[in-house]
Formats: sequence, structure tokens, C-alpha cells
Amino acid sequence: SDTYAFGIDGTNIVGGYPDGGNHGFIYDGSTYTTLDVPGANDTYAYGIDGGHIVGSFYDGSSNHGFSYDGSTYTTLDVPGASYTHATGIDGDNIVGYYTDGSGNRHGFLATIPEPATLPLLALGLLLA
Repeated sequence: SDTYAFGIDGTNIVGGYPDGGNHGFIYDGSTYTTLDVPGANDTYAYGIDGGHIVGSFYDGSSNHGFSYDGSTYTTLDVPGASYTHATGIDGDNIVGYYTDGSGNRHGFLATIPEPATLPLLALGLLLA
């Protein structure tokens, strides 16, 4: 009954809609495709740049940001945050906001790492 459009890039529009839960979508000018982060209760798509989409999802305990490259969803969480929302993307730059442990909201800018650096990033997060 409701549809929310949040981001546009060329003829592609992303947003969300409720249907027994909230779902993200991409509309390419002729077809709507649902976007649901696996295991999520709610998904919203907020930004798009080329084939890369960002948004947020709720997993039953917290809100998380995500990026989606057309085949893989990647969770985006600001360390120490209780909620993270990715709201826009331009090239490799993602913007959004997060809520800290005291309930204060802050903006963030993150850069998508090169695929070859992801294993090093994961190792660095484990050691931190």
C-alpha cells in the first residue's frame, strides 16, 4: 500500500515498502526487484551509484548498514555504535549516521575497500 523512494541514479530508483515486514527495492524503469538482506526482518535501500546500493536492515536486535554490489550483501557497522544507517553512496564513498552508546547520533563517511584488502581488513578488525 505504501512505497518510499529514497535514492536515484540514472533510471534506477531505490527505496522500501511494507508487506508484512519492510523490504528494499530497486526499480530500473520497468521492473521492481525486492532487496532483502538475508536473515533480516526489515530492509530499506537508501542510496545507489551504478550497480552499488546502500541501506539499512534490522536483524531482530539492532539496525545495521549494508552495501550490496548486485550479488553480495556486506554489513556496515560503526564500531561501538548501537545503530548504523548507510544513506548514500558516490563511487567508493558511503555516508550515513550512527547512534552511539549514549543515544547521540553522528554522521560518518566510509570508503569501500578494494576487494584484495578485505582479508587484511578482517584480520585487522580481529586483532583490534
